[in-house]
Amino acid sequence: MDGARDSEIAMGGYQPYHLATRQPARGQIHGFRLGLWYEHLGMLDDTFLKPENEDCIRKVNQIADKYWDLYSSETLEGDLPGHLLRYPIGISSEGNVTELPGTEFFPDTKARVLDCSYQDLQRCNDMVRMLMLTVLNL
Repeated sequence: MDGARDSEIAMGGYQPYHLATRQPARGQIHGFRLGLWYEHLGMLDDTFLKPENEDCIRKVNQIADKYWDLYSSETLEGDLPGHLLRYPIGISSEGNVTELPGTEFFPDTKARVLDCSYQDLQRCNDMVRMLMLTVLNL
């Protein structure tokens, strides 16, 4: 978030009387999340009711891939249905970050997808590997 490009805001929310101990949490934070997802994905889906479920994760990634494909196509006719797009990088099983084939630059620009030096990329790859090990508890 250096301010040179689009901005993001991360926030956490907690409602002590809406915990998913006996039943799914359905407080105001749940409604807020669904509203944000509708804004960014341009749709609602039953899988969004359980964001911790792998089906939900797959669905969101599928939509983001579709929107990237639309955005990066030769002709973009009209507005995109939503504005959550996949960032056009690949991450190998070893944790190496690479640009996807044919995506050295963002569409219609000379802005590089991986705009960093080799050393920066190596540091990024090392951080991704550490994160993967942490998530996988290895």
